[in-house]
Amino acid sequence: MLKKLRVMVLNAQDLFLFMDKHNHASIPVNELSEIKWQLMSSSLFSNKSKEKCQILANTILDNEADIVMMTEVGGPESLSNFAKYVLNDKYQAHSLPSNSDRGIDLGYLVKKSLGFETHLTSHIDYQLPEPAKRFSRDVLRLDLIKDGEIKIILLVAHIKSKLDLRRSDFEGRTRRLQEVKGLIEIYKDITKKFSTIPILIGGDMNGHAGEKDTEEEFKPIYNETDLKDIAYLAKIPDEDRFSYVYFNRGGNRFEQQIDYLFISEQFKNLICTEDCYFPRYKNLLGSPLPIPKRMEQKNTLPSDHYPFLGTLNL
Repeated sequence: MLKKLRVMVLNAQDLFLFMDKHNHASIPVNELSEIKWQLMSSSLFSNKSKEKCQILANTILDNEADIVMMTEVGGPESLSNFAKYVLNDKYQAHSLPSNSDRGIDLGYLVKKSLGFETHLTSHIDYQLPEPAKRFSRDVLRLDLIKDGEIKIILLVAHIKSKLDLRRSDFEGRTRRLQEVKGLIEIYKDITKKFSTIPILIGGDMNGHAGEKDTEEEFKPIYNETDLKDIAYLAKIPDEDRFSYVYFNRGGNRFEQQIDYLFISEQFKNLICTEDCYFPRYKNLLGSPLPIPKRMEQKNTLPSDHYPFLGTLNL
């Protein structure tokens, strides 16, 4: 009988969660008020609100994600605390420090009941051409191992945003292209060694990397590899295929897919198309939170990104 593997891509938006001041012999973490929740941290970064952490956790649990490929994680300690205290210790957290100057790193949550051994590999020192030199965060690789053999390889990435504060690289296009090409080269190197093993690439691309109207920096994905967007292969309707709601300076609203999960076309038969979708958030009572029509609605969401869930038959 085939095992379904449910893989979620999630930008958790500044998931900082430190509990270094908590006396574990006193009140349980899940009973802390919001004020005490914040007082548990001695970090300069505020803890992500308890309610938003709980909604993120419920989204993971309700959609029965086996693996979560995460971006904007506030380091290994934050992800471990999230797994232990908010996800009821059902997941093993895997994260390493990245090159981020904001402390937003990459990570994985792997359901403990899966029974895989894991191996984590960082690419923070991977050499890119000037002006990039290195990834702005990382490409974090996770191998899932069973009986001493690698069964699946995952690569999570967070491509640099279009923000160009120094006004030296319009919309960061040069650096973004170099990061995408670096990601592709890492993927190609792995496929040479593991041509028969599914490799998933997921994360926040910070731009439109889909097959239709592809932004320039993402065209090498389709010109140089056989990678395909699982949401596209699953034929999710255009009106449902978005992970981000954007408001421009004029207040105009746009829906975009900027979070992706890619797989080689040779493995597209593994995709369980009827079980691939973009989960939408619910409040703690289980009622759907509205898709933002105004900026203030967006600010109430647990993250400014919606996750994507891709399901594979393995």
